[in-house]
Amino acid sequence: MDLNLEEKVELLSSWLQEKKANSVVSVDVRDKCTFTEYLIICTGTATLHNKALADYVLDKARENKIKILGKEGFEACTWILIDMNDVIMHIFTEETLNLYKLEDLWKSKNIIQE
Repeated sequence: MDLNLEEKVELLSSWLQEKKANSVVSVDVRDKCTFTEYLIICTGTATLHNKALADYVLDKARENKIKILGKEGFEACTWILIDMNDVIMHIFTEETLNLYKLEDLWKSKNIIQE
């Protein structure tokens, strides 16, 4: 599948929404970050939901030939990271998101609520 960056972000966000992720946010970090261009941040309802969200995204990414460079956090599933090079996805539990407040690091950037 040949997608431009914005289409890729929209597609990835839609997969999270299909599986009932909460608070799906896309953050454009192109002017602030050297290792990626977008962050997608969301929460699941529990660690089991986070794992299901991540597994679904990984399956859909493989089906659509979106390259996965790395994944972390599947042991505890309170913060799962999926690195797709130009997009990095963070799937949190609500408690972990509130603890780290990752989106606050990028407040001055364009945050798109999905």
